[in-house]
Amino acid sequence: MGDLFSVILTLVGIIVILVLAYFASKWYAGRMGGTAMAKHIKVIDRLFIGKNASILIIELAGVQYLIGVTEQGVSILKELDEPIIPEAGGHGTGFNLRRIDFRDILTGYGKRKGGGL
Repeated sequence: MGDLFSVILTLVGIIVILVLAYFASKWYAGRMGGTAMAKHIKVIDRLFIGKNASILIIELAGVQYLIGVTEQGVSILKELDEPIIPEAGGHGTGFNLRRIDFRDILTGYGKRKGGGL
């Protein structure tokens, strides 16, 4: 009987801790401002290439851009000629993307800047 009571008490304690952690994280997220919602800008895809650097495909006013983001700033690498169309039913980011060859995109960017990658 004592062992059963101990197990039930432990289970109740774990549930209380989980509920408190849930409410504490909601409170903390509210104080930090949460996530910003944009009406005119959409992030189509993101690739982390380092601890503090990533490459994103964003859509702004119907035009998609490949941009680089680091701690030092944000740079437009290329305006995409063909838009990436998200499809429902993907995994990870929530949608499937048409295959993109980033090497071709970056090579085109390098040629435009006067040098190759």
